[in-house]
Amino acid sequence: MSNKNICILGGGGFVGHHLASQLAARGWRVTVPARQRQRVNDLLVLPTAEVVEADIHDPATLERLFAGKDVVINLVGILHGSHKDFLRAHVKLPHRVMEACHAAGVPRLLHMSALGAEVGSKSFYQHSKGEGEQRVLQPGRKHDLHVTVFRPSVIFGPGDSFLNLFAGLLKMAPVVPLANAGARFQPVHVTDVARAFASAIDDPATFGQAYNLCGPKVYTLEELVRLVA
Repeated sequence: MSNKNICILGGGGFVGHHLASQLAARGWRVTVPARQRQRVNDLLVLPTAEVVEADIHDPATLERLFAGKDVVINLVGILHGSHKDFLRAHVKLPHRVMEACHAAGVPRLLHMSALGAEVGSKSFYQHSKGEGEQRVLQPGRKHDLHVTVFRPSVIFGPGDSFLNLFAGLLKMAPVVPLANAGARFQPVHVTDVARAFASAIDDPATFGQAYNLCGPKVYTLEELVRLVA
């Protein structure tokens, strides 16, 4: 499809901004739902972007948002919250997205999971992400819905919430205590994550697949903080 109509859930977030920019640069129409439109009005500088106020957790609203869309991209995720919060964002929402895609006849769905997502994990975050994956990768029922899942490692880049957290702490104090300095990460740049999503849209080889997105090098937490310093 040369002129795609795409809905990005979570499009106002860190990855969403970069992905919306890449898709708009291709001339594709991008719709970004948001609870408060004014919080993501900066996306309106993109010539093909539209921001609409909507409750994406409401099934009827999702169906209306997806009507006429060629692609739906779900980037919604939370890092902190209760068990109930994780289930709402990472399990119930993907299920509702699938239902709305089927109801609206959307042919393509891209879903953001996380590296290490696994049902049965002791982490609410990893368990809920793993369950969400299972929901979206189930076979289509009412029509052919081609799904691709991406599992990024820690994502860095301008405006990230990981490395910039340590940068802020280091500005306030020359010494930062680390609870698990030996923890290992394989950070990936936000531009590469956005490019992976954009490139997969038209690639049939990615249908039904799940991909880990990692950078080229493994670092310990201590090494990352030293680099930031």
